[in-house]
Amino acid sequence: MTYEEVGLTAEEFTHICDQMGRVPNDLELGLFGVLWSEHCSYKSSKNLLAWLPHDGPAVVQGPGENAGVVQLDDKVHVAFKVESHNHPSYVEPVQGAATGVGGILRDIVAMGARPVALADSLRFGTDDPSQHLQHAVVEGVGAYGNAIGIPTVTGEVGYGAVYDKNPLVNVMAVGLLPAQRKISARGARPGSYLLLVGQPTGRDGIHGASLLASQDFGEGTEHMRPTVQVGDPFMGKLLMEATLAAVETGLLDAVQDLGAAGLTSAIAELVYRSQVGAQVWLDDVPCREPHMTPYEIMLSETQERMLLIVAPHHLEAIEAIMNHWELPHRVIGEVTEEPLLVIGTRDNPRQAVLPPEILAGACPLKPVPANGRDKGRQLVPSMPAFKPLTLEREWGLNVLGAPECKSRAPIYQRYDSMILTNTVWGPDHPLAVLRVKDSTAGLAIAVRGPGRYAALDPYSGGMAAVARVISLLATQGAQPLGLTDGINAGNPDREDVFQDLMALLAGIADASQALGVPVTGGNVSLHNETSGHPIWPTAVIGAVGRHSCPLEPVPDAPMAAGMDILWVGPEDLGLGGSIFESLYSPRLTPYPRANLTQLAEVLAWVTSLARTAPGIALRTIEEGGLFVAMSRAFIKAPEKLGITVKADDPVVEWLFSEAVGQFLIFSTPESTARLLEESPKSVTVRVIGQTTLDGALQFRAHKTLHYSREELERTFAQGYRG
Repeated sequence: MTYEEVGLTAEEFTHICDQMGRVPNDLELGLFGVLWSEHCSYKSSKNLLAWLPHDGPAVVQGPGENAGVVQLDDKVHVAFKVESHNHPSYVEPVQGAATGVGGILRDIVAMGARPVALADSLRFGTDDPSQHLQHAVVEGVGAYGNAIGIPTVTGEVGYGAVYDKNPLVNVMAVGLLPAQRKISARGARPGSYLLLVGQPTGRDGIHGASLLASQDFGEGTEHMRPTVQVGDPFMGKLLMEATLAAVETGLLDAVQDLGAAGLTSAIAELVYRSQVGAQVWLDDVPCREPHMTPYEIMLSETQERMLLIVAPHHLEAIEAIMNHWELPHRVIGEVTEEPLLVIGTRDNPRQAVLPPEILAGACPLKPVPANGRDKGRQLVPSMPAFKPLTLEREWGLNVLGAPECKSRAPIYQRYDSMILTNTVWGPDHPLAVLRVKDSTAGLAIAVRGPGRYAALDPYSGGMAAVARVISLLATQGAQPLGLTDGINAGNPDREDVFQDLMALLAGIADASQALGVPVTGGNVSLHNETSGHPIWPTAVIGAVGRHSCPLEPVPDAPMAAGMDILWVGPEDLGLGGSIFESLYSPRLTPYPRANLTQLAEVLAWVTSLARTAPGIALRTIEEGGLFVAMSRAFIKAPEKLGITVKADDPVVEWLFSEAVGQFLIFSTPESTARLLEESPKSVTVRVIGQTTLDGALQFRAHKTLHYSREELERTFAQGYRG
């Protein structure tokens, strides 16, 4: 076996030999191949991720564990994380998406938290095969989440030709745990046992991390199907319940789920973090298939497996729990004081002997220029702004009916969003609101991944992703507790892709810092390109917030006639990166950059407004701009209600700009004067219309655009067919 066959470079192989003082054997080389892959090592992104703020008053656990943890209140903590399963979902979309759900749920369980919610952020191409791919991916997400009994409560989907052969499947999971519970993947102690529980190990998923998720695609993918794991949600349910029952006893030293690179990653990272070693007995690993080699056993990515570290005197009690749940389990080794990972059989006990600090901690990282963050902030070359001189009625219908803006009901209706009976607001709203049964507070959950905004200016795209989710929390008066990031980009060995990656992370870092919300962990997926064509750098950001009145969410549509409609937003809008521009402009222009100082002020004000102003409704302006936001509010309003808006100049830009920091407020006339008086001086707030009883949506500019409820409902549901 050569180093090229396991995905290592000549420089990396030389580094390994120098560090070890010898040439690794084939088994050892395979272990280095997976753990030094892009997917496992983050070798191209780790130095960039260091820019992100990780500390905050609510942070209990930041990056470095299976998931981030934040404090909801004195009794309840929240574990949450976003993960991607992009490459497997292209090769085998149903299983790829399903096992992505299973994997992120195990990350939450490994923190001792009970999963309570899922959210997904999906990106697909625009060609015919992508439609079939979307159907299969949604089937996979729904099949696993529904079967294991965890609701999918919110999400989003976007489209672009750059995703034709590179779909993005990012899934966020959220779990709850008692505040006093402490479990981690760094508590292994010498003398304790390695207890492998769950599915017997098979040949599925071998090289899933190194061959599949760390390489670019060519034209053919059939040969890669065996590298896609196969999920079993019913075994996943047993594993979740048994693991949580074991954690609740307080008898475990550590917990680590088996995901990418299987036993190799789980054991190596656990002993490295714990500064110990381990002896692994391969002949004790339960195998589903006969004659599996040591290489296959260590690199298998069979799903629904967990590694528990148990002291000998607690083993019987933990095994009793596994037996109760009829869950296969076996001791496969023990923790040693000497910091060496030793792998073998009783007949040949030292088939691999590796220092964990080399295997899991010495992969060379891609250097970042000293001015890398400043370089990421650099403005892209200016381009002439797109400024249409006319206003046509069908433009609004075309934008509302575009794939990015029309109803997501065909997707979320395939998910169970109400199981566990905690969901107050589900996927038919811009964000989710959940009650928490052991707390007076609730949870607000949002996820966004606006890749199109990063197409020409990745810095703006990173900023916008953060701003979007915090804006959504603000409309509910929810206090942001933390963020999780899913970074998706092309081949980082290409200089242009790495420059975009730097800019994207700089935007995320600056926005999260300016808005005061830490990033507690996440995922990086690179090599998302086919035949040299990369995706747009796409930052998927998930957020959780503390909601003080979860059983009474702030409405997102007007409730009665006679309400004032207020628009909140920056002075500089622009059509860059908008759906309107993609439909009507001969070229794309950069997404407008936000003034982060002003944005922080308006978000604080909107958050306060949501908590204290009686009788208001709030909605963010996102894809499709004000026209789509107003149309959705109109569709959700009582049937006889109408909306009349006086459009501002420049009217097209005002109607269709997707710049962050824009909100709609529906207010009683009694409250409007106070809202205008208390609004931040740096932000524009103006009354733009009223709700009526004429049952229509009207925009009055130099001509009046009139839309009936039936027309807008049909367009939103089916797309515009004019």
